[in-house]
Amino acid sequence: MALLIVVAALVVGGVQAADGGVSAADRLAGAAVLLAATAALHWRRRRPAVVLAVTAAAAVSYYLLGYPLGPEPVPFVVALYATAEAGRRSIAVTAVPLAVGLVLAADVAAGRAPEGEDLVAVTAVLVAAVGLGELARSRREQRHAHAERAVAQERLRIARDLHDTLAHQLTAISVQAGAALCKRDSRPELAYPTLETVREVAGDALREVRSVLGVIRADATAGGNSCDAVPAIGARAGLAVTMTVSGEAGALPPDVDAATYRIAQEALTNVRRHAGVTEAEVRLAYLPRHVEIEVLDRGGGTAGSGDRTPGGHGIAGMRERVTALGGRFSAGPRPGGGFRVWATIPR
Repeated sequence: MALLIVVAALVVGGVQAADGGVSAADRLAGAAVLLAATAALHWRRRRPAVVLAVTAAAAVSYYLLGYPLGPEPVPFVVALYATAEAGRRSIAVTAVPLAVGLVLAADVAAGRAPEGEDLVAVTAVLVAAVGLGELARSRREQRHAHAERAVAQERLRIARDLHDTLAHQLTAISVQAGAALCKRDSRPELAYPTLETVREVAGDALREVRSVLGVIRADATAGGNSCDAVPAIGARAGLAVTMTVSGEAGALPPDVDAATYRIAQEALTNVRRHAGVTEAEVRLAYLPRHVEIEVLDRGGGTAGSGDRTPGGHGIAGMRERVTALGGRFSAGPRPGGGFRVWATIPR
């Protein structure tokens, strides 16, 4: 609406300010023709080609009827810009030579001699309108593509968080439930504490899943995703975790803290699921510009604490997390047996 008001003001002001000894009635009639073309601009986004034709017809009619020259191209130029912006490139480009041809034809029909300078100026304005429309369309498409990439990245992050959370918690629940079943007949008094642990782990899983689905980034206070909680991860999964911390922790950015926690969680979960051992070692180093985490086990086989089954996503997910934060990641067998997961992330 604001654009229509500006164009209307330009055409009315141009008609009134133009020279040529035209009567007030002719000025009023000329303004009415151009205002009708301006009103058509309201549909420039929905029907750009139609609006372009209407404004062109209005400009030619205005010219042939001998109304004051000057403002007649304004609605057409705006329509030409809108056509290019709408992605109708072929129509917009074709309209430029056609418009110049119409100007020449109108001059001949009106008995006027075409002026080369005027034709050059008209051509330059029309080409500029098409170019600016193309530029606006290109920028809009770039913004749209950027928004789509951001959505895709957020979906990937949520999927990764869900995988990390559910893989760990469900493994812990499975281990504890299996222990409770083994004890229910021989030592029933020991089965109940184990079932209580299952209940707590399930509650933790629900809270973390709600956090992920709510697109809330886990941090040390809200989601418990702090490196200080790493030993508890192993305990819930039935692992004895030896943790070594070096350097001054300080305050880690939430993304870095969450990524470090998730890496430890995923690696320890897969130690319990695939390594065939009940012990693991975690080394956490707070360096001046990086935080470094290493998860080690002495399990059998050559596959490691990550994707030990076909189609697994553990190592890929950890690598994506670290790479997204500008860090480095590696995972592979250790000399003499076992597996090593290592990552360093800028603080």
